[in-house]
Amino acid sequence: MKDRFDYHLQVFQSFSSTLNAFLNQTPDHDEQSRQETADLLALTGSALEERSEYLELGQRLLSRLVSHFPAFTPHIPRELLWFFGGDCLHYLADDEIEKFQLLEERYYEAGENADYSDLRAQAFGLH
Repeated sequence: MKDRFDYHLQVFQSFSSTLNAFLNQTPDHDEQSRQETADLLALTGSALEERSEYLELGQRLLSRLVSHFPAFTPHIPRELLWFFGGDCLHYLADDEIEKFQLLEERYYEAGENADYSDLRAQAFGLH
């Protein structure tokens, strides 16, 4: 996948399915909290599809997950923490931030022909 945004959109869509399943299977959490989280997930997904105001919504969603559903935190893709940025960066280790910065540099240096997923695999030593 070449485009950076499309890559993250695909990661978010997969994450969204996982989160929805989790929210539907966690009766030990307050119904209102689960519903508010599901609503925020839907808003974030819509904003991403429209490509407007998705960063703030994404930050709110991921921060809410960490604070309200800490058991789910390991299931948050690290890419989304980086992509949404802001307070989400506090949940990344320094070495992860360095790798994401390297990835971003390589992506923008490569220009129009950059394949984001391939560059990501290289930066993270996946091939």
